[in-house]
Amino acid sequence: MSGSPPPSLSAHETAHAYASNGLEILQAASDAAAAQAISDSQALQHAAAAAEAVAQPIVAAQGQSAGDDLHPGHLVQPAGAMLRDPTINPKLTRLRRACDMCSMRKVKCDDSNIPCRPCSELGVDCTFNRETKRRGPPNKHAEAAKAAKKVRVDGDPVPSPYVASPSPQNAAKTLMNISSDSKVLDAETIAPMPVLELLIDDFFTYIHPLAPFPHEPTFRQSFANREDRTKPEFLGLLASMICALVASFPRSAREHLKAQHSTHLFPKAIVMIEKCRDIALSSRGSKWILKQPKTMDDACTSYFLSLGSYYSHQFNAGFHFMAETLSLIRELGFHRTAHTGELPTFGGDPYSNEPAPFNHVKDQIGKRIFWCILLGTRTMWQLGNANPDVVIAPSTPNSPYPAYPENVDDICVMANEIIHQPEGAVTLLTGYRVGIDIYNTMNGIVSLEMAYGMSTLPWTDQRLLLRDGLMAAKSVIDNLPPELQLGNNPDGGGMSNFDEFQYVPPVWPHAQPAHDLRTVIKLHPMRRRQLQYEIQKANIFVSQLATRSYFVELYFNLRDVHLTEQQNNGMAEADEQHDKPEQEADEKDIYNFMAAERELIVQNLLTVLGSISQRNLEPNGYSLIDKIRQVAATLLNDAPERKGPFALKSEHTLSQLIEVLIKLEKTGPAGENGTAGITQMTSKDEDEELRLWADLRDYQLQVATQVSLEL
Repeated sequence: MSGSPPPSLSAHETAHAYASNGLEILQAASDAAAAQAISDSQALQHAAAAAEAVAQPIVAAQGQSAGDDLHPGHLVQPAGAMLRDPTINPKLTRLRRACDMCSMRKVKCDDSNIPCRPCSELGVDCTFNRETKRRGPPNKHAEAAKAAKKVRVDGDPVPSPYVASPSPQNAAKTLMNISSDSKVLDAETIAPMPVLELLIDDFFTYIHPLAPFPHEPTFRQSFANREDRTKPEFLGLLASMICALVASFPRSAREHLKAQHSTHLFPKAIVMIEKCRDIALSSRGSKWILKQPKTMDDACTSYFLSLGSYYSHQFNAGFHFMAETLSLIRELGFHRTAHTGELPTFGGDPYSNEPAPFNHVKDQIGKRIFWCILLGTRTMWQLGNANPDVVIAPSTPNSPYPAYPENVDDICVMANEIIHQPEGAVTLLTGYRVGIDIYNTMNGIVSLEMAYGMSTLPWTDQRLLLRDGLMAAKSVIDNLPPELQLGNNPDGGGMSNFDEFQYVPPVWPHAQPAHDLRTVIKLHPMRRRQLQYEIQKANIFVSQLATRSYFVELYFNLRDVHLTEQQNNGMAEADEQHDKPEQEADEKDIYNFMAAERELIVQNLLTVLGSISQRNLEPNGYSLIDKIRQVAATLLNDAPERKGPFALKSEHTLSQLIEVLIKLEKTGPAGENGTAGITQMTSKDEDEELRLWADLRDYQLQVATQVSLEL
């Protein structure tokens, strides 16, 4: 029999052999029982009782055969083996392994109860879920079989789970997060899926016309496939998009969540903004900076995080994310060209060993991101908030800018080709490209300022440069298609057919009512496009006003500097006197042109305000409000001698506008002074916000009436 000792052994040796075999049986039984008792404490108790029953007859046999020399508490082994005394090393006789938490912490597990004492003190679950590892070197055949099975089942290996990293300052909390409370992030950590679907629809309706990325068909397919669960880049992109939407249009998202009884998820805009930002950053992980290659989704994510930070008045974070976006775009290709004179592209894959086919989706999205960054830097330049960390050098033959993105809708952009739309079609990129044209009129001034400074140029050349830039900015809108022309209708220039519809919060699980604006634009895509035209129209005319105002004010400021220098230096040099009459005539013409332009800007500002409906102003209100307030404040605070008759007559109107806009800014995502403040949006706060938007609307109607009477 396999359990019988050799016949030549003495009684003492026989006792050693039986004890050794019994100990092996005991340890095998305890190992098996512990594996079965991971989730069942009752099973563990039964296993311990069974092991004790096996051990008792072995100990009794040892005592009878060895006499007084063999103590019942000592187990003996065959000759030549070391004596094992459990009183010296109790681990040799333990009945089960340590729990997951104690094993992770490298502390002794108190196995008298489940949960064990250390887990009870931490307040965490006492679990036995970790995989038991086989001792010795791994079996290469078993490892190969496991790897093959994983490829068959899962396809490509998925990156390491992107779980939010716990704070290192609190060890107990860290262990709790790791052991039992940690949760793999996915889309539903942002908001419930029904709400999330509507927020995505709102993003592509209201934000996409001014920041036309990501590629809508690709994004929607990825969202339908729930890639938020498998691709960290996609989850980060999704979170950043909602962050930008909430910062741009906080009231719509709050209405969504209120209807879903989820106000605790969105008590105030800043709470949702920071939550989405945290999810986006957590999805990247601690080693994201080392990731290669970066993707267009990464660049989109950084841009939207920048947008969310700017709109919530967190300017330092906004500058950081904008600089990060610019760095990613440069890394992805815009600073590289295959040959001198060629424009940079984004469609190739520099990290591939094989020459990959050109990807038009990546190329178009890269170009759109680049031009959005450029427009953002030019806007900050006009507002006096330019940051040295976000600098795009002037375009040169050796380092040119990318070409404009193609004037086609997303549905026509595919990875292997671009289907061009009919000539004259007003796509979603039409208005976007007009915005690029407006800010490109600043190229001469920006290039000169970055290279040498305006003061290095003679005044005669300065004024010509400013006049030419102003004339170019004015001419941009001369050939706008009818869909993007500004009408005199105070209801929004052709949007009166939307007045019978409302912005109804979601009533899921029931269907949205027929008068909900979202229902209308889904059933009639051209209605959605009309709404997007109106949003682009508001941005085009406000941006053009801001740019014209920038040229005019810069002219008058530089002229004052020139006159002061003339007074300080006395008479001009004799060799310049013969050109003075001609210079004076030229100066007079340009001065009259700039003075007339100032009057026209006041009129146009009031006309634009009277023509933009709240529905089209509010979704991107925090970007447009800054521009409008800057123009109005410049006109109002100018020297009296510079103001014309209409500007003087409109001073009270402009001061009212600035007062309303400042109040609206204070009810924005970050509250007063650019800080989060109280994070709970009370009913009083909501009523105040709605009242201020109503005040702005009443102001717009009054202005529209005033302008129509005076012009």
